[in-house]
Amino acid sequence: MHGTSLASLIESHGPAGFYRKVVDLLNEKQLTPDDFSYYELADACGVLPRLRSLRDSALAGNAALPVEALLAESNPGVGTNLFQVVTGELIGRKVIEGYEDDAGFIGDRLVSVMPSRLRQTKIAGFRALAGPTEVAEGHPYEESTFEEKYVTTQESKQGRILSINEELIAFDQTGEINRRAMALGYYLRQERERTIIRAVTDADAAIGRHVYRPSGQGQTLYAADGSLRNYIGGTNTTSPDFAAAIPLEDWTDIEEVLHYRATEVRDDRVDGDQRPILAPVRQLLVPEALRGTARSIVHSTEIHVTTSDGETRFANPVHGMVEVLSSPFIDEQGGTAGSDWYLGDFPRQFVWTEIWPVQTLLQRADSEAAFERDVVLRVKARYYGGISAVDTVFVTKVSGE
Repeated sequence: MHGTSLASLIESHGPAGFYRKVVDLLNEKQLTPDDFSYYELADACGVLPRLRSLRDSALAGNAALPVEALLAESNPGVGTNLFQVVTGELIGRKVIEGYEDDAGFIGDRLVSVMPSRLRQTKIAGFRALAGPTEVAEGHPYEESTFEEKYVTTQESKQGRILSINEELIAFDQTGEINRRAMALGYYLRQERERTIIRAVTDADAAIGRHVYRPSGQGQTLYAADGSLRNYIGGTNTTSPDFAAAIPLEDWTDIEEVLHYRATEVRDDRVDGDQRPILAPVRQLLVPEALRGTARSIVHSTEIHVTTSDGETRFANPVHGMVEVLSSPFIDEQGGTAGSDWYLGDFPRQFVWTEIWPVQTLLQRADSEAAFERDVVLRVKARYYGGISAVDTVFVTKVSGE
């Protein structure tokens, strides 16, 4: 810690005060976990010479005790407690740092996060209401049908445990410990990202993992026959004018999909004529194989058209219209996924129900791992959440071949 003796700081502040000071400095970003050496911390806490006997420490059976109780100076195991508590705090922060490294991740831009205390909850909605009708003088107003509908969510718990053994501390491998902690957080975030991408593309519907569950029943989100008014491709029997693939090549392909959404996507009112839905597109999701093409189409400022009469230049009609997003988790699906693309407003259609945000937990009690593998402490990283489609009309899947 910038040349200051940890042992003297512990002595001057006391174990509990030292822990609070460390947390405050980390929160204020005056220090980072990389400013600490786990070897020096173990030495300052007086546990370095007896790392191999940590499994016999006073922590055994006291994992539920609050930090203040563990670090009370009257506690005979306070040195061991302080080492494990502070080390757990530092490692936990490195796990979160790895999790929050979102470079290249797009999942959070595709969903609306909805905190929840329950799993498999119902997200209620209502069918569209018929519009107002003309009311003659002295005549009653017409009643509107108000029919309830809902979808159910589905969540899962994901996590991993990182075990820190004696050698990593005894040989002062602080950098390696932090690297492993960051990798744990990063891959936890990557698993969440993959879950979101596969869900918004409905990649696992064929094996019964449905993202769209109306009235609690799993259903294919992008019905191949076009019956849900969100699919363009050769199998679309609902909209014959859009029963052909549209490879993503230029701005006219985007305009054709916009035309489909304007003419074929309608509300679900049960009284009165169904009408088009005003649902502006905000994002274009493509596999990495189409990323360059998509960005060129959206970000070009001019369009050049060459005919027998010469070359014509005009402003790009779709310039800056949508945000281009891409992910290798689409390409990995293989087959036609490498040419399919999606246009719409993803956060309006998909929600991430978050029961537990990412958490890190320290195991301070004795465990078999301590005896079998010389493990000093273990850090668990986890989250509990899931993605669900709350509607079908806000994102359109386009077959590219």
